[in-house]
Amino acid sequence: MTDPDHDGWPDKYSDPRDRPHPAVLRLTVESFDEAFEDTLDAVEAVDDGEARPAVVSFGTVGELRKILTDRRIEVLQTLLDVDGAAESISALAETLDRSYKTVHDDVTLLADYGIVFLVEDDDRAKRPYLPYERIRLDVELVVSDAGEEPTAV
Repeated sequence: MTDPDHDGWPDKYSDPRDRPHPAVLRLTVESFDEAFEDTLDAVEAVDDGEARPAVVSFGTVGELRKILTDRRIEVLQTLLDVDGAAESISALAETLDRSYKTVHDDVTLLADYGIVFLVEDDDRAKRPYLPYERIRLDVELVVSDAGEEPTAV
């Protein structure tokens, strides 16, 4: 039986804090085909009992840079420093000495890309949650045709 949101997770995993997560999140730049192949490899590795990092792939270096601004990296580092969870977005904004709106916007965007999770507790406060111990950026630049944006191999 799945949860009411129909996200494919069994009811016991409706809260992302209850889902199994690897220790490492890998952010990479790769084509759709490469990301698809990596996903198939990861599924096979998990079936074999091998630990693999979670992966979020971006199509271009520009897209990665657009999402991972210095301020958003600061949000991620702060969440890593507090064992992955903040009391609320307001508390995170206070820790960062930034406005609620800018932190809310940054956390929401990171959640939209699957980098951070938003957890709603009984009091309805949204809590940013980062279940990883480390985040690894994996971008390999290669020679490209003139005028093309660099992509990973």
